[in-house]
Amino acid sequence: MIQLSFLNLAIIFLGGGFGASLRFLFSRKLNTFSGKIWAGTLFVNLLGCLIFFLLSQYATDSKSEYQMFLKVGLLGSLTTFSTFSFEVVTLFKAGRIYEGLLVLALNIVFGIIIGIWILK
Repeated sequence: MIQLSFLNLAIIFLGGGFGASLRFLFSRKLNTFSGKIWAGTLFVNLLGCLIFFLLSQYATDSKSEYQMFLKVGLLGSLTTFSTFSFEVVTLFKAGRIYEGLLVLALNIVFGIIIGIWILK
């Protein structure tokens, strides 16, 4: 178990700042480019799955500080379930049911496929 300390919290805090900033930049650019409110969220969620599973598979001997910075801080704030849920509900409320279901499936199915592919 990871010991709770000020240093550990600071490491997570720094990783979270980087992850949130990256999510904002990726989402803004991809949403503008695609014209879809959900494109950036899909991208960061799948990118986060890819990086998380790669770290889980290949960086098992890494120091816990790196794992906290990357997995808890950076990837925890890069990926976002709340925004994903909001975008799906927004599409449903706008009557764009099929697009909402597509976004739901793309996030969940491809996130799982990435995990299966890496952890095979």
